[in-house]
Amino acid sequence: MSLSSVRTNWSYLLPICLVATLGGLLFGFDTGVISGAIEPMTAKFGLTSAMKGWASGCVLLGCASGVLVVGPLSDRFGRKLAMFLAAVMFFISSVGTSIPNDILTFIIFRYIGGIGIGIASISTPMYIAEITPGSVRGRMVAVNQIAIVGGLALVYFVNYGIATKGPEHAGVPVASAVLKRISETPQSITVLDPAGGVIQLPVGSAGDIKPGMDCSLGLLTKAEQGKPTPLALAVIDSVEENQCRATLIPAALPHVDWAKFSTAADVYPRAVVSVLTPAASWNTHTGWRWMFAAGILPSILFALLLLAIPESPRWLIERKRDDKACAVLTKVAGEEFAVAECVAIRNSLVGEQGTWRELFSPRLRLPLVLGILLAILQQVTGINVFMYFGTTIFENMSAKTGIEVGMLNQAIIGGSGVIFTLIAIATVDRWGRKPLMFLGAAGMFVSLVAMGAMAQLIKDPASASSLMLVFIILYMACFSLSVGPVVWVILSEIYPTAVRGRALGLATCCLWLADYAVTQTFPMMDQNVALIARFNHAFPFYVYSGFCLVLLLVMRFMPETKGRSLEEIEAHWHAGK
Repeated sequence: MSLSSVRTNWSYLLPICLVATLGGLLFGFDTGVISGAIEPMTAKFGLTSAMKGWASGCVLLGCASGVLVVGPLSDRFGRKLAMFLAAVMFFISSVGTSIPNDILTFIIFRYIGGIGIGIASISTPMYIAEITPGSVRGRMVAVNQIAIVGGLALVYFVNYGIATKGPEHAGVPVASAVLKRISETPQSITVLDPAGGVIQLPVGSAGDIKPGMDCSLGLLTKAEQGKPTPLALAVIDSVEENQCRATLIPAALPHVDWAKFSTAADVYPRAVVSVLTPAASWNTHTGWRWMFAAGILPSILFALLLLAIPESPRWLIERKRDDKACAVLTKVAGEEFAVAECVAIRNSLVGEQGTWRELFSPRLRLPLVLGILLAILQQVTGINVFMYFGTTIFENMSAKTGIEVGMLNQAIIGGSGVIFTLIAIATVDRWGRKPLMFLGAAGMFVSLVAMGAMAQLIKDPASASSLMLVFIILYMACFSLSVGPVVWVILSEIYPTAVRGRALGLATCCLWLADYAVTQTFPMMDQNVALIARFNHAFPFYVYSGFCLVLLLVMRFMPETKGRSLEEIEAHWHAGK
């Protein structure tokens, strides 16, 4: 039966695939939630830079563990049960990461969430690939990528909403004193008490004030009531005993005539400074917990909806449940399609044992190596550098950024990812996998080289920052059009049914380990004194652009899978052509 003549029953297939893609949504949500929570957690637990990195990166090692578990699990118990287990892991992690009183407990539950992400990253695209006809498989698997980037975008706005809607978003006073001295130019201020001594910090608050924290300084006259009038944004420089010294940010105060503050008492007889620091705010103590807890509801919804969808027909036939498999395939695209597909699946399973030994056999060596290389190259071309370290990149270009600007840039970048993933869905089954991959990898190469050139050569911060944003968007567009969704499509297609779970598990384990390696090495390259002196923060971009060229080379050995059934793709490897 020709795949072009298959008439897909979308009213049956689409809801099933959308339920499965909730796994992708949670994948993106749980991966991205740390971006908004890590700074309040750092203040809460007093994390060192090493522990801050570990709190962020431990989830990736959980992902690598999860993908090793999901292969044998899904091959033995089914794709549906694997997705259900991912939902349970998401739920446990969402609850556990929202309640800890120490960082070790948080890391344990965050690692559990990583296992859930790893399971979902395989079981969801594998399930969709095995239940959809070859003529629409590419776009339906690519829908899962939309769910992933949608989950990332959703959690950015959830985090932002929680961070800005807390009952004490602006912070609570942790120290007050009469303003005794302020420089004529907005450089620094020493906050002293009325008698000329040091600040007497309220019990339980002294430990919340640490060097490097943002704070706000306000003025309050003796006759005024309520909150102090905002005066300045500042960063705490030092806390010696109970004396607090802060550096003001002049750019935030264009309307202030600093000359008249040479003697504060001449202007305000009882001018009072209140130090308001996020370390004592609702976000530090409570807000970040709600960010993680926000994943509880979608985890429960995913688990409940999974009960209503069928098992993978290919797995059912492998387990000798042909009647159930044919019933599912009949609902997907009609009886003629179901009969032909069942025969093809049975034939493909002849002689297959679904073992690790078979996976590493000579006849599957090429698809295994190509799949692992694609998985690694998807990450080492730099995508998560822009997801995790976008703010750092803009700061390196000396752009003026704040929370609003950072959120706007993140939304723009994330939005471009969603738009071009939609284009990939519309074109992957018409243009084919290889043309999209060649186009995307080439565009990523050009974008990365341009970013490196700007970081190295352009001296004007404003121009460099604006151009950097343009080329990051172009990079994200190319990735979202091709390497992002299409790699998952290819990985879900190229392995035989009996070993698909194990093969996907191994390839995706390598993907997450590559992600972890990129996450750890980017700060090391970006902050290396010798590399900065030679390349001025451009070196990482050149490294990632080199891997784009490697990706182009690897794709030359990959067969085009557009419009071919999974059994036809398997036959290609058997035939060695």
